Amino acid sequence: MPGYVIVERSALNLARERGIVAHAEEIGFLDFLRELAAEELPFPKFTELRLLGLEEILFAARPNDAELALDFHRRLRQAAPQLERRLISIQVVFEGTLVRGDTLWVEYRGQKLSIANIFGSPPPQTDARGNRFYHANFSLTHA
Repeated sequence: MPGYVIVERSALNLARERGIVAHAEEIGFLDFLRELAAEELPFPKFTELRLLGLEEILFAARPNDAELALDFHRRLRQAAPQLERRLISIQVVFEGTLVRGDTLWVEYRGQKLSIANIFGSPPPQTDARGNRFYHANFSLTHA
């Protein structure tokens, strides 16, 4: 599914047999941002990526995590047209617990880290096996 699938690691088949199939190609979040800044996007059409480490970056950036998240949002939006054209599917994997109240956040190391500044607050979805995830399109807008 093109776009960002925001998911807890515990919902992937890496953690349980009936979990969401994890994309094989794994890359750190900051490495992904570096690739997006390249003159030519290095990912071929239909690439499936699994991004790791976003919550660790936000945790380390406290108390400036909201400002950093807005920068990430801007950088991802700039890359949206290229990612959409190539029909890339990206799983953004979180070790912590995803919670959606008024906004979407992750509970990580006893802290509540907002990821709504990056991905908005898409509604929760479940697959046929009852695994919960959130989906955001590349333009990071929600209708």
